[in-house]
Amino acid sequence: MPAKPRETLTSFVSRLAANFHVDAATFSSDKETSFQTLIAGHTEAIKTLERFNVTIPENVISWSPTSEGAPKGKRLFRGHCFPTRSLQKTEIRGCPQCLREDMEIEGDSKNVMAMRGDWLVPHVTLCLKHKHPLVTLWKETKPTARYDAAHQLSKVTQSIVSGQFDEQLRDETDFDIWLDNMLTFRAEGNWLAQFPLHAACNFCLMLGTSLLRHEMSSPSSVLPEDRWAVYQMGFDVAKRGERAIRNALMGLQNLAGGPHDGPKKIFPKMYDQLAYEFIEDPDYDVCRHILRSHMLATWPLGVGDELLGEPVTERKLHSVRTAAHATGIDQRRLKKILLSEGIISGNAGSYAWEVFDAKQAEDVLNAATTLVSVKTFANGIGATRSQFDLLVAGGVLAPRLHSVKTSGTNAVWDPADGVRFLESVFLGAVPLRQAQHGWVHISKSAMRLKIGPEKIIQGIQDKKIFRIGNHADYDGYAALYVYHDEVASVLSPAHSPHLSIALFAQSVGIRRPRRMRLLILNGHTPATQLLNPKLKIPQLYITREDAEAFHQKFFTPQTMAQAYGKSWQSMIAALRSNGIETFSPDGENYGNIYERHSIEEIFNQPTENK
Repeated sequence: MPAKPRETLTSFVSRLAANFHVDAATFSSDKETSFQTLIAGHTEAIKTLERFNVTIPENVISWSPTSEGAPKGKRLFRGHCFPTRSLQKTEIRGCPQCLREDMEIEGDSKNVMAMRGDWLVPHVTLCLKHKHPLVTLWKETKPTARYDAAHQLSKVTQSIVSGQFDEQLRDETDFDIWLDNMLTFRAEGNWLAQFPLHAACNFCLMLGTSLLRHEMSSPSSVLPEDRWAVYQMGFDVAKRGERAIRNALMGLQNLAGGPHDGPKKIFPKMYDQLAYEFIEDPDYDVCRHILRSHMLATWPLGVGDELLGEPVTERKLHSVRTAAHATGIDQRRLKKILLSEGIISGNAGSYAWEVFDAKQAEDVLNAATTLVSVKTFANGIGATRSQFDLLVAGGVLAPRLHSVKTSGTNAVWDPADGVRFLESVFLGAVPLRQAQHGWVHISKSAMRLKIGPEKIIQGIQDKKIFRIGNHADYDGYAALYVYHDEVASVLSPAHSPHLSIALFAQSVGIRRPRRMRLLILNGHTPATQLLNPKLKIPQLYITREDAEAFHQKFFTPQTMAQAYGKSWQSMIAALRSNGIETFSPDGENYGNIYERHSIEEIFNQPTENK
């Protein structure tokens, strides 16, 4: 049986099986292999077929994904590495005109239509031969049934013949041509060539989605059938390299909106995916570096903000807007002051994007600070009046002047005090896109424990409470969330002062509690066996003494950043450059845990014990 151009192994075997009136799984089993191993592209399964005189053409093998030689969770296809889930989606797509052409050439038979390998690639949206968009032909969750192409196509043959799957033709884009060239080893040299193909395509889609802000208000809602245009929009910029990308990012900042709207709104899809979905994937490191360095140079990020999923620990830049907020000075008046001092040029289109060096302007801002009323101050830190009154009653906040009566004015509050307060509680805070799994606002946590919020704030400032959240939907004090179970274990006399292994692991930034448990069981840090008050069975807990022993011996990226007031990314990079590796004396993977003495040899002594 002749193979079709670009036909996949599963399609070819399925058509062979149809010749014998059986399904692909039965046919494979009869030949002492399995269809599942053929789906994975195992060489041994192909050799087993050959022992039964079933010859698989080389062209079929070359257009089929294989797990052999690929990292875990990946497939190799046409010399490129793709995540398995991206090539093995439940929706099977194809070109109806190609399938009709198969029948026209060989006759109307149930096993002449063949599935092509390039149709598996999610970024391929067009058949270049017929200019027809790829369409979903069937959906199937079970892989062995999904890839039994002859059987599945027999169910939709009439729909293919009648034109039910036909859609409007369109011309190919530069992205379509480039992607096909990459799959057929006719690659053209451009900036994207340095990346794995899947990452390059995804970046084009991210960038294109962001660039849609020039055309529409909600670019993330673009329909799947229109993604071809989004790929092309991103490709047209990305192929020209880093300078073109940075110019495009700046162009997005010239549109409506400012940094106070958040990077997810200014850079839709791109920021979210680089900050969260692909945060640990090194294939996107260069793209992430471009966005990170661009934002560091143009965004007025302060403590409590986030940069690509990580908390900002120090303000580098102010904008006229953020400086006005910090000083209580009207934006127009402050801009005149900064212009007269030569700190800003006045060329930015808005107060929000007029940025300048925060340290350089510190003296000028301190001299220009204006005291404000209690209402303005409370609004400035994002607190309701009742929340503000509790903070004052607890001694967290105090007016700069003693009283309205002695000063003769209502303006007795210094906005800079509010800024310093927020920085002290948000240092090391993790970004929260939504509050769940035990996260509550600090005021609610205090109410549950029947204590004042000042006790929780003191615990945060004393580095006794580690899990602090910055809710993306709010600003200032309104965004300050804590993990209630941790607060309760630290502060409430009604609760056990001990932490479970899972809770302690989370509090120090160890994402997988299993690794913390392994660290304990292998004798590298202590834990105490106590009776679980609910289950009445012995259980390992981390007592205050156990926690102290852990912190005296180890650093995690989170505790390291809190102790030194630096970003964990820069510290990890410094450790790698100095040859410092994660703790693994016995070959076990304990995650990103470092011995404390190794850290202290590289960095200055921390200001806090932990």
